Amino acid sequence: MPREIITLQVGQCGNQLGCRFWDMALREHASCNPNALFDHALSSFFHNVDRRYTPPQELSVGAGNTPIRFLKARAVLIDMEEGVVNQLLKGSLAELFDSKQYITGASGSGNNWAQAHEVHGPQFSDAILEKVRGEAELCDSLQTFVMMHSIGGGTGSGVGSYILETLHVSAPEYLELQSTTQNQVLYSWAIVRVPRLILFGSE
Repeated sequence: MPREIITLQVGQCGNQLGCRFWDMALREHASCNPNALFDHALSSFFHNVDRRYTPPQELSVGAGNTPIRFLKARAVLIDMEEGVVNQLLKGSLAELFDSKQYITGASGSGNNWAQAHEVHGPQFSDAILEKVRGEAELCDSLQTFVMMHSIGGGTGSGVGSYILETLHVSAPEYLELQSTTQNQVLYSWAIVRVPRLILFGSE
């Protein structure tokens, strides 16, 4: 039985990482699956939907030989600024997402962890959890939440840590993985940063 994974992309960095992740996942799967079948590996990260119906119907993975109709990512996109999410929704991967899968604010967090964690986290918490629940309801056997975010700046670090705390309380039975980017200052006199990718997990 496939085990589904819901990806949460938080902040500018998280959404940029997510964009590359989805692109690479689709390319890799296409290279291994030239017949375009909706198999167990793909069903962990994507829904297969038939848009000939209103509302679109979810197609089961079955024995792993169902043709791909239309893929939707198992993801929730979160940012307190609209820019990066809007770019993603206008790009080549736009059809992987719909309005039920993203939350944006207008003002941003201004690279301020406290603003993001203490103001935006509580303000958007219920809406974020509702979107996560919506994705979870479409899973047969949810296994893991994967969060992509930065620990520098505002939304990714502040709202990201707030969501992790909330998920740990509201859904403790699921594994939580973080794909975290940490910025390293190379020169104290210049804003030059090198991203480092770190993977954390908790049960």
